[in-house]
Amino acid sequence: MKYYSLAKEHRNNGWYLHPLTGSLYQVSSEALSQFQSDILPQKVLDALQYCQFPYTLQPPGFEQSFALDEKQLLSLDKFYERIVFLRKINYWLVNQYAGSHQPLFDNSLEACHALAQQNRSAKTDRLGCLNRTLAVAKSSVEFKKSGVLFIGADLPMTNLHAWIIEKDYQPDPWDRNWINYLPIAAYAY
Repeated sequence: MKYYSLAKEHRNNGWYLHPLTGSLYQVSSEALSQFQSDILPQKVLDALQYCQFPYTLQPPGFEQSFALDEKQLLSLDKFYERIVFLRKINYWLVNQYAGSHQPLFDNSLEACHALAQQNRSAKTDRLGCLNRTLAVAKSSVEFKKSGVLFIGADLPMTNLHAWIIEKDYQPDPWDRNWINYLPIAAYAY
């Protein structure tokens, strides 16, 4: 997946996510433009519109069920555990691992439901938003075509949160906090 900086100004300061460390940095407003990506692909621009107007998104399928087999769940569990392990080592490395696409599910909604079956939903795994979104991005066929992974900040508190926009929906039915975060970085194929 490719990193796109969406560095923003907030209260006369610039903020950006460092692509190698995953840390949030504050810079002067005058220097902000050197930390912003010059060109964004159309799918990132489209997903940003949904972030700006979240009520235009289709609602996620709370009641939808998927026929998941044990092999898919085991593979997803391995992806998730490797992501947790690699994040302890290096942020850039975990993004490289997640960027090597290995499709298991038709779309991100199906992948989110599979994670929920493993007690890894936003309801049960509150600190794992980046872990979940990286596992979903790695395993969803549709994500590679139309998905964007966002990392947003709650400024000036500097809290971070990760979520996905795919096509015209946010696929995690249990994540309702994402609308409170300002997108400062995007990852897409």
